[in-house]
Amino acid sequence: MQIFGGIIGVILSLLLVIYRVRVKHLLGEIGWAERYFGPGGTFTALLLFGIAGFFVSLMVMTGTLGLLFGNVGEKFFSGAK
Repeated sequence: MQIFGGIIGVILSLLLVIYRVRVKHLLGEIGWAERYFGPGGTFTALLLFGIAGFFVSLMVMTGTLGLLFGNVGEKFFSGAK
């Protein structure tokens, strides 16, 4: 299931990077991105989200995300088991 979810995440991230202009026109401007990144900040934010999503999806597929954040999650959610 991790591989399937990772593949879906990679595809969605790549689509966000490729079609960020259309996504920006669909969503409009992101106020905080325009303020912090300057003019065109929405495009930059969408690009950064796409790149970050790509790498997180790869980490999910390979299981390295659990190695990186596994102990942190166990400390917060150990009572939920």
